Amino acid sequence: MENLDELSALPEENIVANEQVINLTEPVTEHDAIPLIEEHIEELESEPLENFNGYSKKDLARRMEELCNENDLVAIRNKVAAAREAFNQIITQEKATALSKFLEEGNNADEFEYFPDAVEERFRKAYSKYSKLKADFIIGQEKLREENLKAKKEILSKMKNIIQNEENMSKAFNEFHDLQAQWRNIGAVPSGNVTELWNNYKLYIDRFYDFIKINRELQVLDQKKNIEMKLHLCEKAEELLLESSLNKAINEAQSLQNKWKEIGFIAREQSNELWARFKTAIDKIYENKKQYLSELQKKHVVNFEAKSKLCEQAEVIANAPYEQHQQWQEGQKNILELQTIWRTIGPADKVKNEEVWRRFRAITDNFFKQKDEFYKKRKQEFAANLQAKTEICIQAEGLQGNSEWKATTEELIRLQQEWKKYGHVGSNEKNNKIWIRFKAACDVFFNRKKAHFNSLDYEHEQNYNKKLDLISRIEKFQINKENALESLDFLKNFQREWSETGMVPLKKKDKLWDQFRTAIKVHFDALHIRPDFKNADYTTSSNGSSVAKTYTVADERHIATKMTKLKEEVMQLENNIEFFAKSKGPNLIKQEYEKKIQDSKEEIAKLKEKLKEIKSAQ
Repeated sequence: MENLDELSALPEENIVANEQVINLTEPVTEHDAIPLIEEHIEELESEPLENFNGYSKKDLARRMEELCNENDLVAIRNKVAAAREAFNQIITQEKATALSKFLEEGNNADEFEYFPDAVEERFRKAYSKYSKLKADFIIGQEKLREENLKAKKEILSKMKNIIQNEENMSKAFNEFHDLQAQWRNIGAVPSGNVTELWNNYKLYIDRFYDFIKINRELQVLDQKKNIEMKLHLCEKAEELLLESSLNKAINEAQSLQNKWKEIGFIAREQSNELWARFKTAIDKIYENKKQYLSELQKKHVVNFEAKSKLCEQAEVIANAPYEQHQQWQEGQKNILELQTIWRTIGPADKVKNEEVWRRFRAITDNFFKQKDEFYKKRKQEFAANLQAKTEICIQAEGLQGNSEWKATTEELIRLQQEWKKYGHVGSNEKNNKIWIRFKAACDVFFNRKKAHFNSLDYEHEQNYNKKLDLISRIEKFQINKENALESLDFLKNFQREWSETGMVPLKKKDKLWDQFRTAIKVHFDALHIRPDFKNADYTTSSNGSSVAKTYTVADERHIATKMTKLKEEVMQLENNIEFFAKSKGPNLIKQEYEKKIQDSKEEIAKLKEKLKEIKSAQ
């Protein structure tokens, strides 16, 4: 080859790659100058091709997992963004509803906490997977572009070598043609290297056909191959008219345009014919895009009107008078229904959508602010009612152990009437809890009262049977005249057993007592002793007359034990008496405690005297 000095002077660093190269084996015509898609169409990423209105959290989580399993990240990016926006709207609403309920129950907004559920964690996990795939994809693309740059530089170096050194024209053409095919199969390179690489590639091709006079047969063969490739691209472009995904169709159309530019020369007549066919298919794809955007704009108008009507309805609800709990609940229900409807309506134009959203949000925020103020005041009323009812509970609990049945019954009835003066204390749980506490205190007393009187009847009847049995044993008892003291001990035990057995039914008392006196008097008469039925402890002299009463060690121990128990009770009563000092109506309770203390102290004094008497008799 000759006259290649100009090319050999080109430095290696000027050989840079370009992913948008037109194969210049034929002259560049106006038909070949197809602009890139990014320069020819409007942005599509602002609107997804899938509507997620009406999807539940679970549906969105499932859909996000499905999208992450698709291989085409470019095709799914808008769907992922739309699904994420729809999911965040639901989460925002759930947080608002939970906060409203939290405040409604009388809680402080600063104490509110929101915890994501399992569905939300599932969605976040799927989205994180997509973010990782996207990051890996970008890194992989950058690495691939660098590799493509290196490969195209090597091709340019080989082209330069063919131009400078190859003398066999047929071989040079085949090798050069193969290098062009390799060039077309290499993908994108870093954007900063595009222009310079394209200029070098164009220069080499121009110089190759300037300096190499290829023969006609080879040129015809080359054109035939170029025609076949362009026919194939026409068919591919026409197939895209059936593609359901507009985004995918446009991306594929861009790729076909880039490939069209890189195919070599064919005759002008055939070139014009194929170009017209190819351009018709490409233009139809762009026309579909324009039609889509036009229909989308109409939807935006309809959506804006629907959202404006929701704002008007929300204003009517928010401005209505609310004075009672039920009214606020009904108003909140209506507002939440409008918010649910809002989420089912698609977006409006970006500017108008933001405007109508600010309007709707301001209305609903104002409604919930007024509602919070209402429940704040209501919470204060609940607190006052709770305080009053708690004090009533304290009084009732102080009375529940009393045994003065009539006075305590009257006081508890008074407390029940006072209870009715106070309203709710908050949630149903709190109302139930304080009511259960008050009712439990009342129930303890009334159950004790009922059990007391029921047990008295049963106990009296049991005592009656025991005393009948005692009388029977007394009647069967035989005096041992040889040992009068032993017989007297038996009689004393009979009397002690009688007094310790307790009360009997009132209507049977007198008859039973007469039977007892008659039965035991027979034995005392036999011993020549006059019985004192007020005291069962007797002894006899040698002539059989009654003498001073006597006590056993067991009697002394019994009295000491009883005194200890009474002292403990007095101590406990004195410790508890101040508990009711700050409660409403404490006089009756305090008086009852003081009476119990006084009675116990008097009983202790009597027992002390009796203990002294026992010790002095020993």
